[in-house]
Amino acid sequence: MKVKKILRFYFSAESLERAFDNLITRYALASAERGGEESAERILRVLGEKDELAKLWRYIDTVVPTLPPAEQSALKEYAALRCGIKRISDEKRKLLRRSVIKFTRRARRLESFIEGLRLVAKYYCLISPSP
Repeated sequence: MKVKKILRFYFSAESLERAFDNLITRYALASAERGGEESAERILRVLGEKDELAKLWRYIDTVVPTLPPAEQSALKEYAALRCGIKRISDEKRKLLRRSVIKFTRRARRLESFIEGLRLVAKYYCLISPSP
């Protein structure tokens, strides 16, 4: 998975959490129409996925704070970019690349969160970048 997607997930996890909460509410309200057992299974599935994403977020949260504040800001800016980095000034581009490389080197255990990464890819369309 691309680092940009992982960083966008990290810096914008609140939007994904709101989407999960809305799904849980929707399933809970639908339980009156469909039956409680089916809705409970759906809610438990969503809660399990939410828990896996929380594990991934907590791991990333142990890595990002170890970077200097300027590089943390650069990673946040990179995560929010909607275009490529070629449109940015050379100095800014170097800072972004250096920050991403440092992040990937420090986040060595990232691949051990396979389920969380799969869920980030699955729900990526629900993540809106923070301003």
